[in-house]
Amino acid sequence: MTALTALTALCPPPPTVPPAPDWSRIEAALGMNLPQDYKQLVTTYGPGQFCDFISLYQPHAPSEWADLTGPMPARLRTQIEEVRQTARHPWALPHPPEDLFAMGVTGNGDYLFWVTQPAGTPDE
Repeated sequence: MTALTALTALCPPPPTVPPAPDWSRIEAALGMNLPQDYKQLVTTYGPGQFCDFISLYQPHAPSEWADLTGPMPARLRTQIEEVRQTARHPWALPHPPEDLFAMGVTGNGDYLFWVTQPAGTPDE
């Protein structure tokens, strides 16, 4: 049983979802490949939230705050580094900010990121 099969058994997808994005176009615009499980999740469920708590960014979302292809991922990378550098005691990050790509947010305001390095291995 795949993770998506298990998820759809627990949380059935909506009866209708918008057509799947043109993933090759999205990936070309972003300049990177996206994880296969993310693409399957978006294709299966479409936009929305899980448990009114986890929101995944979607390609070409109507709001720039939830648009995977919009300015939000780059803004967050910049903000992370600015906050970290202006802190009294800058903390170490497990990955450089330029290797992080924002892909969602929780209801608590915690951002979800993909680590984009090594390049070309989005499913790892």
